[in-house]
Amino acid sequence: MTGKTISHYKILEKLGEGGMGVVYKAEDLKLTRTVALKFLPHGLDAHEPERERFLQEARAAAILNHPNVCTIYDIAEADGQQFIVMEYVEGKTLREIVPVKKTQDAIGYAVQIAEALKEAHTHGIVHRDIKAENIMVNSKNQVKVMDFGLAKLKGSLKLTKTSSTIGTLAYMAPELIQGEQVDARSDIFSFGIVLYEMLTGHLPFKGEHEAAIVYSIMNEEPLPLKNYVPDAQSELLHILDRALEKDREDRYQTAQDMLIDLRRLKKDSVRVSREHRAAAAVPLTAEAGVPVLQKKPWNRALWLGVAGVVTLSVIAALLLVPGRTGVRLNPDRTSVTFPLPFREIQYPSLSRDGNWIAFPAKDEKGKWDLYLMNTAGGTPNRATNVQASYLDAVDIAPDVSQLAYVCQMEPGDAPSVRLVASQGGAGRILADSGIVPKWRPDGKRIGYIRFRQPSRPSTPGSVEIWSVNPDGTDSRLEFTDPVPPRGPIAFSWSPDGESIAWVRNSPEGYGEVIVRELATGEERQLTFDKKTVDEVVWTTSGMVLFISDRSGQSNLWVVPAGGGEATQVTQGAVPILAARISSDNRTLIYLQQEAVGHIWISALDGSDAHQVTSSDINPAGAAFSPDGKQISFIFSDVDPLHNETHLSLMDRDGSNLRQLTSGAVKVSMCVWSPDGKWLAYSARGLKEPRDSSRVYLIRSVNPSPPRLLCKGTWPAWPDNESVTVWNEMKTLRHSIRGGEATQVYRDSALVLPAPGKKQILFYDNRGGREGLWTVAVDSLRNEVGKARLLIPPNVAFTGPPDWRFFLYRKGDNELRRLWTSSMKEERIGRALPGNATMTHVSADGREILWIKYTNPSKLVLVKDLFE
Repeated sequence: MTGKTISHYKILEKLGEGGMGVVYKAEDLKLTRTVALKFLPHGLDAHEPERERFLQEARAAAILNHPNVCTIYDIAEADGQQFIVMEYVEGKTLREIVPVKKTQDAIGYAVQIAEALKEAHTHGIVHRDIKAENIMVNSKNQVKVMDFGLAKLKGSLKLTKTSSTIGTLAYMAPELIQGEQVDARSDIFSFGIVLYEMLTGHLPFKGEHEAAIVYSIMNEEPLPLKNYVPDAQSELLHILDRALEKDREDRYQTAQDMLIDLRRLKKDSVRVSREHRAAAAVPLTAEAGVPVLQKKPWNRALWLGVAGVVTLSVIAALLLVPGRTGVRLNPDRTSVTFPLPFREIQYPSLSRDGNWIAFPAKDEKGKWDLYLMNTAGGTPNRATNVQASYLDAVDIAPDVSQLAYVCQMEPGDAPSVRLVASQGGAGRILADSGIVPKWRPDGKRIGYIRFRQPSRPSTPGSVEIWSVNPDGTDSRLEFTDPVPPRGPIAFSWSPDGESIAWVRNSPEGYGEVIVRELATGEERQLTFDKKTVDEVVWTTSGMVLFISDRSGQSNLWVVPAGGGEATQVTQGAVPILAARISSDNRTLIYLQQEAVGHIWISALDGSDAHQVTSSDINPAGAAFSPDGKQISFIFSDVDPLHNETHLSLMDRDGSNLRQLTSGAVKVSMCVWSPDGKWLAYSARGLKEPRDSSRVYLIRSVNPSPPRLLCKGTWPAWPDNESVTVWNEMKTLRHSIRGGEATQVYRDSALVLPAPGKKQILFYDNRGGREGLWTVAVDSLRNEVGKARLLIPPNVAFTGPPDWRFFLYRKGDNELRRLWTSSMKEERIGRALPGNATMTHVSADGREILWIKYTNPSKLVLVKDLFE
């Protein structure tokens, strides 16, 4: 038919043929657009059941108007032939690209497929033939679900089987094989098979003949995903397991449910950051309630640009200490504070010749891009036009031709390492997950950091340092640091590119600078201070610059790369968080920053928001008293590297502020008793490991010294006389009067106060089962019925003390509520704009406590630092 014109469509070429149709590429001569025409195969066009089935495809798809469903334009007839006019999709089927090389891409495709299924199921359409051949990916990486020839519309005729079984056997749900009535859950099973195939390149159920395939689907479990994808996240395993449940009552009940999990997985698939912090007000890690003590990687708060170039006497800002290591600082060095026309900036870079500075900045529309400016001054020039949700660190190539940077396009996305020309243009992705890109001094490779994800939320991961060619090829693991990341993360190449210096964090939370020879794996430790360390810069003169709070505040220090005494370089009043130095060691830039937060109160829908606190503090974990008249919160110094935190109390209008704890401690969580008479909080000494946390009680009125209750963390009040505590993977109930503790529910279950006596809420810490669940109980130890997952892991949410509902933030601004009893989800309003975190809902469910963070900052250049 090629070259023939049918109606006003000119046939250009044949695209394919299957049992239910022949598809041609054609030109619509009226609208001058490319379309696809689908005809019944010759011989079937006169067969009434097949004609009806053919028309049903058009009716089914035509109902849908969704970017992930192939659009049906028309159904027409010419020369006695009926045909469907549909969108022409230029691309490949999933069959042609499985296995998908990158797990993140496979998850992205899965989100789009779930979107299409949600749309179809919402309109009462069950596809019934979801498989790799029926899903296309176009040139823009957009998924299109095709071929609704087997789709069942609500109220439509029941299709009959002819010579072949309805659908494709290897993708069939058990109920379809057994001839039972199918519904949306059957599509979800088939979708689970497609997801497994995208990730592994293999079908989960297979056999040498049809009977063997049927037996496998009905009786066998797929080969574990980790056999193919060793670093697969537990949430991904959970999604696959739930989608491939043989009993459809145990499967995802709707595509919407699966879509929610996939979206969250896409956001959290590579949870990387310069430091690992707990999520929010619900137990996701051992210290969720700690204040913002270190750099927030993808939620760093506002940076205040400063006006005016000021040449200062460096004697007032920089400390001259002639170190015993031979480091000689120039007493005549000068500093300049750059005037930047941005409210927020991020980690900068300095070119090797000292002439150029690159930095990420946020424009007036709230979008991030990279900027390049000369150190002599002038207007910053935009180097990217990605308009991203967030940009982090940047590093300038040795020849200044390109910029490597970290980009987060949408809120919650995994950060990717990208490359763009210094003069601007289209950027490209080098690594789909990673942070802290650093050019090797020879310009031939770019290093970056990734994190090996833990097997479960309560287990820490490890640090991996990778490198890749600038063209994106030959990505390889340089080495793995098995010590889990507990604080800021940074690294630097040696001048010859044969060694790496980086920050290793201890279980107690402090960092030390370590050097590793890449060829031999030999390591040596440069610092022994047991202080927080951020940033490492290896100079061409054989010194390592690093930032530490060893003097009481974050400042710049220098130590010989071979080891020796460290010398303090700066002694400013504002903490320092980033530094870069030129190859001749004469030009230095550094970033000054404070972590400032304010507590706000709003109505439940986000309206009527007003600020409560006025002084500059760094708060976290703010909570209403049961009567709503007081607010407790945890606070720290505005220096982001300070670890000491304390508990405070104030009236709801911000007055009558008083600190309740003292000493070198780290308070991590605080909760009110139901009658408001007591506060229970967890704390540990600064140099103690996290598992040494203890729970204390303190009165809210006329506080006396805190009273030790027990070892553990995550205190909660089931009533006024007892506190539940998380310790050694168990929830234990302690009477505030003393006595033996009793276990609540089973091991690995962090139990929360629940809406009723006949059910409990618990956070499951077992691998593959992580998340917040509810289950009916007839005692504190025995469950009745099957536990129900409420919210998957790694989702920040909060709610009133009785947990009648949960609130969470969707995207940038949408505020949503999930009712515990009915699982009904609804949009209730708008979140506070900017970097705002929900911390608590009042006991009456009418108000929300928020914390909004800002980071006032300066970018400072120093000339002739060393003699």
